[in-house]
Parts: sequence; structure tokens; C-alpha cells
Amino acid sequence: MDSWRIINVVLNGITLFNSIMTGLICIFIIIIIIIYHRQNQSIPILLAGHTCFSMLLSSIVLTSMTISSLCGFIGIELENSNNRIWCIYRGFFIHGFLCVVYDSYALQSIFRFCRVVFYRRKLFHSFKLYCFIIPIDIIFALISISPVLYFHDVIYLSSEYYCQTPFTNLGAMLYIAARLYGFPLFILFFIYSYLIKYLKNLNLSLVTFDARRRALNNTRDFIMIKRLLIQLILLILLGLPSVILLFIFIITSHLPSITYRIGWLCVSFSSFFLIFMLIKYTSPLRDTIKQLIKKMSCQKHRIVPQQTTQIPMRTN
Repeated sequence: MDSWRIINVVLNGITLFNSIMTGLICIFIIIIIIIYHRQNQSIPILLAGHTCFSMLLSSIVLTSMTISSLCGFIGIELENSNNRIWCIYRGFFIHGFLCVVYDSYALQSIFRFCRVVFYRRKLFHSFKLYCFIIPIDIIFALISISPVLYFHDVIYLSSEYYCQTPFTNLGAMLYIAARLYGFPLFILFFIYSYLIKYLKNLNLSLVTFDARRRALNNTRDFIMIKRLLIQLILLILLGLPSVILLFIFIITSHLPSITYRIGWLCVSFSSFFLIFMLIKYTSPLRDTIKQLIKKMSCQKHRIVPQQTTQIPMRTN
């Protein structure tokens, strides 16, 4: 096995590990939500569950793609003409589900935006409304990325042993990047900049309890939107290696052989990063996990009384 093949196997192995771990953590979070929060009509928990489920789907698809690539590099080709349709749809769904993941962050920012600006309109804070919006968001994300399927941009890459939109198809790649990152980033930037002006112009000079409470809630929601924006920017920065390799191709007309492995490796690290940020910044979820860890720790260190046996005294 030559050195390049070993490098490809190692990169695929790391990607596989990251995607499997992300999927397992997502399953753990979904189970916690179902067991401990299913009766609480909490919109933040609902939106966190939406993001988590989307990441689970994307990690499953990425795991499948990575296994195909890994097997191909060690001499076992899984893709053939009989399952090529599944291969193409899998290449479409990886972009579609990632679209849903990033759109879910935009949806979280819209919820926070409505809590600040439209705080008196109860409809915008309705649990049922977001139960209705989430399926629409998923359908919209899949439809909006479907042109790559319609124009047959997803093809089998014999050098990668799976189907994907090739980096050499610049038009399709630019569209995917704009839809995947540009759309949710635009929404978050718009909401963030609007709230800066809105909160500056908001008259909070009243000293009533309701005014102070509203100011505190607004500050919390604004900080949360800021965190969402920072997370999305960090995710885009994690994709910089792929962008650099793409620019190398544009300038030199040569695509480095590890481009696709680097790209999906960055995606796997991004998903791993996202799932931990989701736990950290979703207070009810974080508190539940802390309580479970504390409970398990107490059970582990519980002192079990030991039975003492009386030793008979010897008599001379």
C-alpha cells in the first residue's frame, strides 16, 4: 500500500470516527429529550431536537459514504451498477441534510428574534407553530438543494468510491456553498444587525418590574443570537481548507487528490463541534445532562456499609 493510499485511509478513518461519535451523541440527546422533556412544550428544546435529529441524519449518510470510500481504498468496492441510484441519492442527501442543520440555526435565531421584537404576539411563541414550521423547513431545505439532483450534478467519483457533486463542477459547488452557508448566514447577520439597532432605540428607562424583566430577556436572547452567529462563522472557517483547495484548482486546473477527504473531514469535525455547542447553549438540556452525571456519580461513590465480624477473644 503506497503512502497516498495510507493517508487517504487515515483521513477516512478519522472522518468515520467523528461521524459515528456524533451520531451516538445525537441518539443520546434525542433519548434524553424523549424521556425527560417530552411533556414540556419548550420551544428551545424542540428546536434543539430538530437540530440534533438533522445532525443524526447527516452523520448517518456521511458514515455510509466514508465506509464506501474506506473500503474502496483497501480494495473492496461496494458501489456498483446495481446500487448506483442509492449512491446518487446519498450524495444528494448529504448536502440536503447539512442544509437542514444550518437552516435549523437560522430557525433558532428567528425564534429569539420574535421573542424580542414581537414579544406581545403569542402566536409567534406558540409551540404548535414551530411543530408546523419544522417539517416545512426540512422540505424547503431539500427542495432548495434539489437542482443538483435535477441537473445530474451528483455523479459517481471513481477515485473516491462514492457519489458526490465534483469540485470541478464550479457552478454547482458555488450554488451548494451559497445555499448551505450563505442563506442561513444572511438571516443571522440580518437579525443580529437589526437587533443591535432595535435594542439601542428601545426605551428601557421605565423602572417597572415588567420593563426590567423584558430587558433581561432581550439581553439573553440577543446573546444567544450572537452565539449562534459565532458558531456559524466558526463552521465556515472550518471549511476553509476545502475553499483553499478549490482555489488551487481554479488557479492551476489541478485538484489535489486529498481534496474530498479533507472536505468531509472538516464536515465531521464541524458536526462534532456543533453537537457539543448545542448541549452547552441549550440550558434545559445541559441541566438535565448535569443532573444525570451527578446522579451517576453519587451512585458510584455511594458508601456501602460493611458488615463487621466479631473476633472471639482468646482465653488463656
